[in-house]
Amino acid sequence: MEKSSNNWLKKQYKELKQTLIPAHPNDSPWKKFGKQTAFFMFLTLMACGAVAMLIAVSFAH
Repeated sequence: MEKSSNNWLKKQYKELKQTLIPAHPNDSPWKKFGKQTAFFMFLTLMACGAVAMLIAVSFAH
């Protein structure tokens, strides 16, 4: 049985990044920077949404 060097979270991160914002070899450095910034903004928004949902659920019960 072969053990993979990446953990589950790292694999999911890379797969999500490649699915949402694929990197193309002909992208300019500014285009790559913009894609990377957009992806981190998306992750930040998702994290804030998860925290907001937890707070809302804690007040709802």
